Amino acid sequence: MGMTTDADVIVVGAGLAGLAAAAAARQAGRRVVVLEAHGSGGRARTVERDGFTLNMGAHALYRHGEGMRVLVALGLTPEGEAPPLARYRALSGGRLHVLPTGPASLLRTGALGARSKAQLAHLLGRLPRLRTDGLDRTTVEEWLAASRLRPDAASVVRALLRLSTYSDDTERFSAGAALGQLQLATSGGVLYLHGGWRQLVEGLSHSLDLRTGVQVDGLDRRGDDVEVRLSGGTLVAHRVVVATGTPASVRRMLPSDPDWGELGPPVTAACLDLGLSRVPEPGYVLSLDDPVYATVQSPPARQAAGHGAVMAVIRYGARSAAEDRPQLDELAATAGVGHDDVVVRRFLSRMTVSGALPLASRGGLIGRPGIGDTGVPGVLMAGDWVGPVGLLADASLASGYAAGRLAGHDRPVSTKMVA
Repeated sequence: MGMTTDADVIVVGAGLAGLAAAAAARQAGRRVVVLEAHGSGGRARTVERDGFTLNMGAHALYRHGEGMRVLVALGLTPEGEAPPLARYRALSGGRLHVLPTGPASLLRTGALGARSKAQLAHLLGRLPRLRTDGLDRTTVEEWLAASRLRPDAASVVRALLRLSTYSDDTERFSAGAALGQLQLATSGGVLYLHGGWRQLVEGLSHSLDLRTGVQVDGLDRRGDDVEVRLSGGTLVAHRVVVATGTPASVRRMLPSDPDWGELGPPVTAACLDLGLSRVPEPGYVLSLDDPVYATVQSPPARQAAGHGAVMAVIRYGARSAAEDRPQLDELAATAGVGHDDVVVRRFLSRMTVSGALPLASRGGLIGRPGIGDTGVPGVLMAGDWVGPVGLLADASLASGYAAGRLAGHDRPVSTKMVA
């Protein structure tokens, strides 16, 4: 006996990956339902507090990344502004220096000696032409050792890689993946989005059948279709995309272990979000000694009223609130924030930045599970740890778009619905 389908495609999870999947399937003309246990947006959601728009920590959209191409393909044109690189400072040995990001700043910085400047200039000059695909199974530390950089030059490179990848795990991170992200950062830069990342969430959610507060307990194959078990019943679809954020959460949805092998650990961060009464100076500080970074997101983005500002202070790799909170407060002060400047303060002690680190031992990005690697016919998955393309939001949007397109075009031979 057949089952009536409730949708052509059901997407479980309404973060960026799930919303991109749903929008892509809908673009293909399919009936799509999105199920979300909490509110939409995932780590891309924003909150409003006393006139300030706060992202979940520091967020930047890569202008030349795959995420931007996906958004444009889905009819969105992200609006924002690039941060002012000329204001960036490097913190080394307790002193602030110009952060060397190009030829002019490299000449002016006091963070490096003459020989190290020459090394870094050579590296930055060849970075756009560097073939990263041969470095997929090489760790960042192995690549740095082979590059024979002087210690101070290597510290700058590590800091720039942290800034672009949001990870400090250079002992395991694939150099191919990390350097590819640094190429994106140096070639096109990033945008801080006006109104925060809700701009993307609202744009992708437009006209979708989005149902929040719905708990999904699991999935089962039912003939040509897939049954989605809810706490209060079931829904049936031709295809399902699971985009619930982490490998563990996706595994819980599946009827059997997909046997992905050992994935990388989650990438985490401690984040201090501040709404300020004024714009601090210098405002942008990247430490060369510790995995910490402070950035003023508004301005340039519009996330604060009047002369106010929004700052994000981040530690790459969360430890404990007792250790990380004082360190982030200290960095905010170094970046120019006074006690009386703070109007709104929010501390996120442990935020998952990415579901799994791209390990060199697995081959970097190409070693990640693919969108179809669920072990269940008709069930696909998406997330920032899925597929061979990109990191962070780029990976979420790319895998979501690919899964949504496949779900939207890959239908059973018979689409007749019978009771």
